[in-house]
Amino acid sequence: MVEGQPMKDDPGSPATFGQNLDELERIVRRLETDTHLPLEEALDLYERGLHLSKQCRERLTSARQRLTEIDASQEDADNLDDEPGDDGS
Repeated sequence: MVEGQPMKDDPGSPATFGQNLDELERIVRRLETDTHLPLEEALDLYERGLHLSKQCRERLTSARQRLTEIDASQEDADNLDDEPGDDGS
């Protein structure tokens, strides 16, 4: 891999959220600072950035859904503990 180039998708080892976010930040920084970037390379970087952004959004949505389910499960458990007649004896 060439320094500064985006990592290509490797189906054998999915990137973590943090890795995707780091790569996205590098792409944004490069697009903002490299004024001599060839158009085709800039377009490729932009496209890769969109892909990474979508992956990050999907993972955040999934994490938010899991948190909602965990919270709901905990509320159900708390409600069972608070039922009348359940004095723990």
